[in-house]
Amino acid sequence: MITLFKFLLILIFIHLIADFVLQDDFQAMNKGKNKFIMFVHVAIWSGSIGIILSYLGLFEWWKLLMLFIGHYIIDIWKSTKIDKTYALTRDLWIDQSLHLIQLIICLI
Repeated sequence: MITLFKFLLILIFIHLIADFVLQDDFQAMNKGKNKFIMFVHVAIWSGSIGIILSYLGLFEWWKLLMLFIGHYIIDIWKSTKIDKTYALTRDLWIDQSLHLIQLIICLI
């Protein structure tokens, strides 16, 4: 049980790096307008999580696919919000909660 909690903390840390630090302003401002930019952001995020899953001995292809498709759908939903101020509050919490659920699923 301690190991799963430790793995979850590692996944959360990598998630924060990949979803915020590795996403530059250009990506953040344009991923909702351009599908390729969204693809790049999602590929960087899911690839980063996939590498760590491999390192932890938890990698499976279905997890990488679930991460990629899930993140893409979640971020497309969030990018459609008209009121970006509101999107950075409630919608950001929803977005991050859904990504956390994705990470928890990866521990299965």
